[in-house]
Amino acid sequence: MPIITSHALFAEQYASYRAKPLRLSDAPHPAFNSPSLTDLVAQVCGKVLATEPVLVADVAAGRVERVILENLIQKTADQESLRAGYYSADLRQQAMDFLFGYGPLQEFVDDPDITDIDGTGPAEFTIKRHGVRQAVAVSFGNEKTYDTFCRLLIIRQGGQINENDSHSRVTDERFRLRINVTVPPRSATVPTVCIRKHRAVALNLQQLAGLGMFPADLIPQLEAICKSDQSILICGKGASGKTTLLRAMIKAMPILERILIAESDSEIYPEKPYCLIQRIRKHHEGGRPVSLRDLVADGLTMSLDTYCIGEIVSDEALEFIRAAYSGHRCLATTHAESGQDALARLLSLARPATQGESEISLKSMLAKGVDIVIYLKNFQIQELLAVQSGLNQEGQHEMVELWANPAAKTGNLTADQFVEPLVPGPGKPDVCLRTMC
Repeated sequence: MPIITSHALFAEQYASYRAKPLRLSDAPHPAFNSPSLTDLVAQVCGKVLATEPVLVADVAAGRVERVILENLIQKTADQESLRAGYYSADLRQQAMDFLFGYGPLQEFVDDPDITDIDGTGPAEFTIKRHGVRQAVAVSFGNEKTYDTFCRLLIIRQGGQINENDSHSRVTDERFRLRINVTVPPRSATVPTVCIRKHRAVALNLQQLAGLGMFPADLIPQLEAICKSDQSILICGKGASGKTTLLRAMIKAMPILERILIAESDSEIYPEKPYCLIQRIRKHHEGGRPVSLRDLVADGLTMSLDTYCIGEIVSDEALEFIRAAYSGHRCLATTHAESGQDALARLLSLARPATQGESEISLKSMLAKGVDIVIYLKNFQIQELLAVQSGLNQEGQHEMVELWANPAAKTGNLTADQFVEPLVPGPGKPDVCLRTMC
């Protein structure tokens, strides 16, 4: 027999129910606590990189089909979130973009006028345009996403980055980038990333003059040096335009000049048809190490006209001195405070590797091997010096000034080097520096 409740009793019970406070369970509900798509992408990519770094590197190199990695991404996402299925297509696409693109930095990677992209935190980034640094509004959202991104830059190029190997340098040949990443414990708090860009097509001397690196009336003198057999050392601090100028000078050299380019990281990218490009291989890179000494020695049997050593930063300076003293033309860049200090800098770098050569012998070899020193600062040539063959009575090098920049700036930046506010980001200054910004 059905229970019949009077209308009045039902109304009374309903009113009592409405009067009670709503009580919710404290247990988390998976649908409401699932990460957003952006967070899920970073979370999934982090896990994939931690468990399958070799697969990511193989896909980046084209050795493994992308679909295998896409399936792993979806499987990992399903394990991380119940809502992963709702994002399926977008999730795979964004994860692949995150793994193989440059995310918020892509626009700067694509900008041909930018040479450097540097980050010290998830929202602390600067760029360099024509030698001038400025802050940019970039954010990776949180430290975890930023950390994953920095490690990814190394892993997908086949490098290693972890607590034991907390600094790594790799090259992205596709975008022509040199990438340095440092993570904790070497980096005290969060990872740091330094990206150096190299143009797909080198600028020529006329274009560099147009950008203000030197006046147009210096072009004939630089072209004459390029067409001679003189050895050239280009110096200055980091990101001063050394490699940019070296590439332009190689471009201006005789088309049939046979040049051996020896580098540990790709930076020169010659466009001349008769250049030999060979790689220095360090001990930690696996396989048989190949030193600059090996390349110089082998080059003596290759009918070379010129050796080009992209950047001298260590005891490879000794091999540069020996190569220059062999009668071959030599080209190189190094870090130095001035043109006058460049040769002393090379000697200090070469000294630890010397095996019996005296100081005076090395100085003499350097004086006879290097003909021209070019010093750059802030993307401008400051000095063009000729090295005298032989030493003076005090046993020191002598240089003759061929050209000096009359507009060379000294001291700090002045008020006219600042322009209107850049779009500010978290913790960003509201100005950018200007010299052809």
